[in-house]
Amino acid sequence: MKLPKCQFQCPDVNDNVPFFTSSIYEASVTEGAQVGTSVLQVSAHDKDLGLNGEITYSLLSDSSGDHHLFRIDPTLGVIYTEAVFDREARSSYLLEVQSEDGQESARPGKNKQANSDTAYVRVFISDVNDNKPLFAQRLYEVGVDENADVGLTVVAVSANDEDEGANAKVRYQITSGNKGGVFDIEPEVGTIFIAQPLDYEQQKRYKLLVLASDGKWEDYAAVVVTVVNKNDEAPVFSMNEYYGSVTEELDGSPVFVLQVTATDPDKDADQGAIRYSIHGQGAESHFMINDITGEMYAQRTVDREERAVWRFVVMATDEEGEGLTGFTDVIINVWDINDNAPTFSCAPDNCHSSVAENSPPGALVVEMTAVDSDDAAVGQNAILTYRIVENAHNENNVDLFTIDSSTGTISVAGEGLDREITENHRLVVEARDGGGMTGTATATVIVTDINDHVPKFKEDWCGARVPESTKEDAPILELSAVDPDAGTYGQLTFSVVAGDPEQQFYMVSHRLDKTGTLRLKQKLDFEKPGKQRFNLTIKVEDSDFSSLIHCLVQVEDENDNVPVFDPSSHPLAPLPEDTSVGISVIQVVATDLDSGLNGDILYSIHPDSDPYGHFTVSRAGVVTVASPLDREKLAGYELVIMATDQGSPALTGSVTVHLQLLDTNDNGPELEAEYAPVLWENGLPPQVVWLNESSTLLHVVDRDSPEHGPPFSLSIPPLFSTDFHLQDHGNSSATLTALRRFDRERQSEFRLPLIMIDSGDPPMTATNTLTITIGDQNDNAHQAGEKDVYAYSRKGRMTNAALGKVYAPDPDDWDNKTYTLETSAAKYFSLNQSTGELTMRQNTPAGSYWLRVGVSDGVWPDVMSGVRVHVRELGEKAVLSSASLRLTGITARDFIGSRVEGKSRLEMFWDFLSESLSVRSGSINIFSMADREDRTVDIHFYVLTDNGYLRPEKLHAVLAAHKKKLQSLLRVSVSQVQVDECVRTDCKKSGGCSTQLSISDSPTLVDSGAVSLVSVKLTSSAVCGCAAREMTHQPCSAYPSNPCLNGGTCVDTQNGYRPSLSGLQSKLQPEHHRQAKG
Repeated sequence: MKLPKCQFQCPDVNDNVPFFTSSIYEASVTEGAQVGTSVLQVSAHDKDLGLNGEITYSLLSDSSGDHHLFRIDPTLGVIYTEAVFDREARSSYLLEVQSEDGQESARPGKNKQANSDTAYVRVFISDVNDNKPLFAQRLYEVGVDENADVGLTVVAVSANDEDEGANAKVRYQITSGNKGGVFDIEPEVGTIFIAQPLDYEQQKRYKLLVLASDGKWEDYAAVVVTVVNKNDEAPVFSMNEYYGSVTEELDGSPVFVLQVTATDPDKDADQGAIRYSIHGQGAESHFMINDITGEMYAQRTVDREERAVWRFVVMATDEEGEGLTGFTDVIINVWDINDNAPTFSCAPDNCHSSVAENSPPGALVVEMTAVDSDDAAVGQNAILTYRIVENAHNENNVDLFTIDSSTGTISVAGEGLDREITENHRLVVEARDGGGMTGTATATVIVTDINDHVPKFKEDWCGARVPESTKEDAPILELSAVDPDAGTYGQLTFSVVAGDPEQQFYMVSHRLDKTGTLRLKQKLDFEKPGKQRFNLTIKVEDSDFSSLIHCLVQVEDENDNVPVFDPSSHPLAPLPEDTSVGISVIQVVATDLDSGLNGDILYSIHPDSDPYGHFTVSRAGVVTVASPLDREKLAGYELVIMATDQGSPALTGSVTVHLQLLDTNDNGPELEAEYAPVLWENGLPPQVVWLNESSTLLHVVDRDSPEHGPPFSLSIPPLFSTDFHLQDHGNSSATLTALRRFDRERQSEFRLPLIMIDSGDPPMTATNTLTITIGDQNDNAHQAGEKDVYAYSRKGRMTNAALGKVYAPDPDDWDNKTYTLETSAAKYFSLNQSTGELTMRQNTPAGSYWLRVGVSDGVWPDVMSGVRVHVRELGEKAVLSSASLRLTGITARDFIGSRVEGKSRLEMFWDFLSESLSVRSGSINIFSMADREDRTVDIHFYVLTDNGYLRPEKLHAVLAAHKKKLQSLLRVSVSQVQVDECVRTDCKKSGGCSTQLSISDSPTLVDSGAVSLVSVKLTSSAVCGCAAREMTHQPCSAYPSNPCLNGGTCVDTQNGYRPSLSGLQSKLQPEHHRQAKG
């Protein structure tokens, strides 16, 4: 079947924008072009058809007004000029063109307007050469020196062309006036420079005509160059060098010396315009010149010895000193006069020489040379003669030295130079010149030594005692010698030359000090034959002579040998453990090579080898049994016997004695372990007893050896046969069975004797007690209880304090209870729900609190227990007003908990004090109760009535007066009223004793079920010394009330308070703090 063809035509809508082919166009127009000149054609494209795609072009107006200077063809998009342009006025223009189609736009947001697009056209005005170059000035004038260098720039001309590019490129040239080509110009920059040397005499002025051209247009300027004449010849002196002279020390300055003259070779030069000047050292200061005439003068006296010749440079400058300069040398000689005395070059401190003692006559000593600064070439002013004016003499008063009068050479004149008599001589030497002037110097002649003396020891004999332990290189003795010679001749050497064949010693020489030290070269040994003493011969020598001395060195014995046993070990046959005390076991012997106390031996047993002290050793080395032996305690010994000599320090050797013990049947059988069996109450018999968590077997052991041990016979006494049955298995084990029911509330444990017999010969019987705990079952209901807690906080500083366990009476004691505190009490109190322990939080205010606590054990009905907490502030005054007593035979817990005739001892104590003091029991406050050693309790309390605190003296008096009654009521011993630690302290050497009480803020708990006491911790201790003498007072403010009695006023001092009136008695610082005896 042939399908029909269908043709559909979609009508066009104006939904495309006529976009420009470029967003920016650029074009150029030549300046001066006629109106109507075509610039460029812009083009846009629209994809729509028909009128929707017909495009119209237009120029959009702008603020610069550029659109008025152009027009555009609306159909073709060709842009034309509407004005003639000048590039020099403006070089570019910016147009905005728009393309728009012919119908309303179908694009959203166009509001029935046609689709349009815009683009920018930048039109540049291209340049034409329509401006000529113009010089900045028409005339340039400049001067130049005639000697200016070739290449020097004279002037730079410049022309400006308003065109651009190649049209504005200007070139320069000199067209006329450049005679001889003296000048040239840089064609591109306009710089005129010297091309040939100038000559003022040939031409003094040039007028140059300079052309500037851009290739089409030209301009001209004139340049006038004036040549300036120059001074080019310097003045010339009549001589190259001038010579003159002047006598030294000549008075009458200024003194004419000489005159210099110069002329100026320049043509027409003014010869009178030459000016002279002098230069060099001494110019102006010693010599001067007349600047017009050239005459030179000495203007001050000169000294030939300072300077014999003066040299100067004299300059002649034309144009009155401003022009060119000529030079000449001037030499002035100074004539000498005799104005200087001779001087010695070595004076004043360096005229030293030396000569050997015993030098013969004629021996050279020193050259004493003097100098005279006067002129030696003229006259006799510097001709010198010498003589000795102060000489040295020998024993015969003959001069020791002589001098050559012409040369100043000093030599030995006679015999008698001896250094040991005089070490140096001082000579005064004179030098005289031809004019009679003299100079002197002192020459020191040192007499040097020669070796003309024999060295000798200071002592005739020497000796030393040396311990044999002396270390190698240690000094043994010091030797000194004398030798009057000096220097190397007096440097001495010491050596051992005899008596030391094995070279055990050596000498160290101190050559400069003339001493020697004998030192040890090899270790000494007193025990070796022939080594107890050494007879040494020691020599001292210089380079030529020597002498000898004999020294005896004696060696002292030291404790350097350890006692030695032979043999070093003693194995012994086994010893029965029942060996009697005093029986000898062995004798050991040690030897010591040392002598005297160093070889005297004492024996001992090392305590580690005999920890129980079972053995002892005599001075002769005999080892005996010192105490009963026990193989089960220690089966064998490795006794270390020590031999110690009496040296200092002592040396010790040792030997080991190996000793084993033989067993005897001296131990009965015993339980293998400390069994802790639990038998639950109410269990139906028979019931096997579990000895531990995993076994019902009871095991027996014996510490004796096996032959005295198993098999064992195990049984229980017939008295207990109705309670238990013991089954002996015959293999050191047994099983225990309970034959009746038990009740923990009647009996919490059962102590069962076990009879055990071993197989020794003879057999031993032992009885062990097996403690059986009756396990608790929750078979009794718990009851609601009430508890009173008394808590004392010192100055509010108590930390979190334990108050004890909530009281809920229950015969059962193994059940698990849960405790719940009412939430209203949680602010100041917390409760451990598992243990029932109650805690008071820190900083709980003083007062009474009633707490309700729910108690549950999960079996019996829940109950509600009550706790009454009495929180009381413990002030300083309460402590100062407190009394104390010490009870023995009781603990703090028993005191507040155990009952006598239906009351606790605490309640009976309250009643006793209430009756004896006639106060309410609530006024009595026990703030500290502390256990001491050996069931002893210290109690501290105070009594606060409506009238204040009762004094401690009264409280102690009442307690002391009724002590027997109190003991009868409480059924305890009152060992002290007012606790005193001094009764157990020896302070005889200190002159007295006092009991000092220290208070700690950490709380102490005493809990007895229905009552608990939370008190401060008090510690009493004895302090030796006289408290009355040593007591220091505190400042007045430290006491709660005035510490002075009878109206006295408290006054602060550096050592604490004092009463203001003499004779007033201060209050005793509470005996509760310190009680003194002494």
